[in-house]
Amino acid sequence: MSFANRLLPLAVFAASLAAPAAAITLSTPLAGGNGQAGIMFDLVAGSQALTITGGAISLDFGTHSVQIFTRPGTVVGNLTPTGWTLIGTAAGLIGNDIGTQTFLDFPDFTMAAGSTTGIYFNAVSGSPVNYTNGSVVGGIVASDANLSILSGFGRGSNFGSDFSPRNFNGSIVYTLGTGAVPEPASWALLIAGFGLTGAVARRRRAAVSA
Repeated sequence: MSFANRLLPLAVFAASLAAPAAAITLSTPLAGGNGQAGIMFDLVAGSQALTITGGAISLDFGTHSVQIFTRPGTVVGNLTPTGWTLIGTAAGLIGNDIGTQTFLDFPDFTMAAGSTTGIYFNAVSGSPVNYTNGSVVGGIVASDANLSILSGFGRGSNFGSDFSPRNFNGSIVYTLGTGAVPEPASWALLIAGFGLTGAVARRRRAAVSA
């Protein structure tokens, strides 16, 4: 078997390990009707573990920065900063008002099957976050076979006044399982590695034929 043919199965295997899981987007209605500095609500995983990879939020016209906090377990009874972790700040978000949503990236986090994670989007300044009045805290706003988004609380700036029940207007993006999702820099390294493998194979063929 030639050197190039011996390398091919290894490259295919490496590619299969690196291929990211397909992203799934769960969106809520974008009815608007109310708004404040932030929105806090529960995510509930179904029968499979999940990796939350990003989301989208409905923002007023303008440029905004939004902090993303998470906590293990429900938001109910946990409206103070205790137990919450700031996992990222999405800056330079362009809002287009009610009925639209703006993508925001944040560090991935995992959810075990059947678990609940609280998430809180807080605008760094102003009250640009659009949401909708709900029926009951904990009611399902949107769901699919793997994830549910529940009704929660509108919040004043930085864990300020709470208003309930309020429904998130936006989306949560996730993948099934808890494997790492390669970031753009990782993909660049993988592609470069495969290119190097091909170059080595070409040089070996040239040496053999010379």
